[in-house]
Amino acid sequence: MARKRIKRTLKQSFIVLVDGKSEILYINLIKTANIKVLPEVPKKKSLQDMYKLFKNKINDADNVYWVIDLDVVIKEDNLHLLKDYLKNYSDNIIINNPCLEYWFYLHYKNSGNFNNRCDDVIRALKKEDRFFQEYSKSVSDIEHIVNILDSKLEVACVNAKNIECNLEELKSCSQMNRLVKILKE
Repeated sequence: MARKRIKRTLKQSFIVLVDGKSEILYINLIKTANIKVLPEVPKKKSLQDMYKLFKNKINDADNVYWVIDLDVVIKEDNLHLLKDYLKNYSDNIIINNPCLEYWFYLHYKNSGNFNNRCDDVIRALKKEDRFFQEYSKSVSDIEHIVNILDSKLEVACVNAKNIECNLEELKSCSQMNRLVKILKE
């Protein structure tokens, strides 16, 4: 009698590159165990440096993503570089315009244009939830954010999906819904 073989499914490996402490904290709190977040907030994090790191990591895992806040890209006048990077890696690059906090805002509202300024988004968040009155990018604040926003995650995903990230118009948007869907599977 032949032995019955059990097929095992291998866990896919993930690398998520970010350029800020808030993104690392947030992603580490929502991800499943088999996802690794890199780097540990590099001291020099120019768009070109992050792109080199991204390109070096693209073959190191089954799935590699790069989360970019557009406010910094715009401030450094590097939008043309990002457009070039998107030509080959649009599925792997996750854009927040202006910043990750806009993703948090989408848990409450389905629109809003903040003229590429993160401070404006944070001011709007303070009006939506009293927790954001004393918001900082600390570990305890991000942990609390994940807890209070968890029940609104599906709303944020729908809101984000309905707002296109258009680098010509530069309206506020977030593609975190694409990443959250993958991280939560």
